[in-house]
Amino acid sequence: MKQLKKTEWRRIYPLKKILLVCVWALMALAGCVGLMSRPEDIPSLVTCIIVLGSTVLTFPRFIRYIMTSYQSLPALNKRLTKREQEELIEGEKFMILSELKTESLIWKDLAESEHWIRIHGRYVSKELAVLGGPKVTFNIMNRDTTPMIFFYATGDVVEIDLGVQISVQRIRELNAYLWTHYKIFPEHVFGKKREKVCSTFREIYMDYLKEREGMKESEVIAELTKNAGELRRKCIDSLPVYLKDIDEKARWNKETREKIKQWKKQGGK
Repeated sequence: MKQLKKTEWRRIYPLKKILLVCVWALMALAGCVGLMSRPEDIPSLVTCIIVLGSTVLTFPRFIRYIMTSYQSLPALNKRLTKREQEELIEGEKFMILSELKTESLIWKDLAESEHWIRIHGRYVSKELAVLGGPKVTFNIMNRDTTPMIFFYATGDVVEIDLGVQISVQRIRELNAYLWTHYKIFPEHVFGKKREKVCSTFREIYMDYLKEREGMKESEVIAELTKNAGELRRKCIDSLPVYLKDIDEKARWNKETREKIKQWKKQGGK
């Protein structure tokens, strides 16, 4: 079985799709049958309209989810065919990132290969990720889960929900690890700034594609997941100074800086 398929089944994505189809179909059927029975009382009529309306409104998102070939390869699953996605991951040898699997992350899927990081069943390209990492969230009920957000050099955004809330110190260490080993800038942008960064990256990527006239996009992406040096440099050059000026001493506390020293001794980039 292909490596991507194994990941999909471990995360039970195929079963989730089947369950979603059943739920959506039952809601649509219930709404239609309810209206066809011509209920005389207002509450029943309103309920039927709400149920049927919900199925209509959720139809576009429902179709997008069902038609997505591999949920475990976010962003690139919109650009590549099923087979092209499989070829990107096939042959990669993943090793568990044991130094990161502590506290609330001990049971989470954290692994890396030569070109990819696997986080909670999702694959992130080391070469394409320019900005990103885990983000601090706050909730009055303390029930928030920590998201990891990555900005690709293609202009795409990859969002991964870790499913647990991790401490601020662990978030610092994860960001430091991504920066030390893969030079992924530990910054996040929101609102109009996020739109601007994505738009700029997208324009740079489209120009990059034009320069490689005669190559399919899938071939270019396959090439970039192994070495995106030129495209990354152009994207980094386009960033405002405050996003790419990383002062390790000012950014991270003593505990995190000690971790960084250890990683560099172990061969971190």
